Amino acid sequence: MKTGIFCLIVFLLFLFSCETTVGPNEIGGNTDLELTEIGNEFGLYFELRNLNIDGLDGSELEDSIAISENNNGIVRFRGYISTNIETVNKIDTFLGTQNLPKNSKDLVLDAYKQKYGINYDTLDQNNLKMIIDTKLKITSEGIQDFFHAKGDESKPFTIVKYSSNVGDKYEFTNTEGKKIVRTVIQKNPDEDWDIAFWRVKTIRVEEELIDDPLADKVIYVCNHKFGLVGLIIHLKNGKILDTTVMPPTLWFCANLIISNNSLYIIESLIT
Repeated sequence: MKTGIFCLIVFLLFLFSCETTVGPNEIGGNTDLELTEIGNEFGLYFELRNLNIDGLDGSELEDSIAISENNNGIVRFRGYISTNIETVNKIDTFLGTQNLPKNSKDLVLDAYKQKYGINYDTLDQNNLKMIIDTKLKITSEGIQDFFHAKGDESKPFTIVKYSSNVGDKYEFTNTEGKKIVRTVIQKNPDEDWDIAFWRVKTIRVEEELIDDPLADKVIYVCNHKFGLVGLIIHLKNGKILDTTVMPPTLWFCANLIISNNSLYIIESLIT
């Protein structure tokens, strides 16, 4: 799983520049998972074609993010997303933020940086990097984050609980006294989400974003075996950004398929 809901959006800007848990925020389950073994890498794909940005199809963004620690289900992800200045400028123009003064962009950047724990390497304009170092709690029962708790691991907020049903809500009150609500909007018994050569079943959770300068809401697309398999981000300009997360097991099999120049589906991986 990859983290940082706004990894792509934040990347566009960096060059210019008491909590409570409620009910479903308790998850247990097994923390010794194949998905979260140390060293596992995850693939990330941005569907830029859907945004109609001239000359971009998603291949301009490269990523390398892997698990560096797993402490009883508290999983640490480290890595980067990289691209070049030309791509950053194109997406900046698409978002309509190219004319914002530097101080305004810096404020947006600082807000995201503090929330998601990201840093930047801008020395090489042809290899600009957003550096990610963040944690999630991942068990056989679900996924939680610590973004709204500013990294406090004693105050997790549920992204998904696999046993939840449509209409169930996860709630969290931040230090500013604002309530954040995540709602289960879909639980599909059939395969409905594509990951490379496979299609998996999903449970989808929607979060209306509070005081976010670039996006209105995000939908977390999750699978009971592979965790977070996608993000659907609704931008304020009316566009929708789809992001697919390639879990490590399927990542390995996809590379095997490509290297063997053959196409097959391993049913046991998606059931």
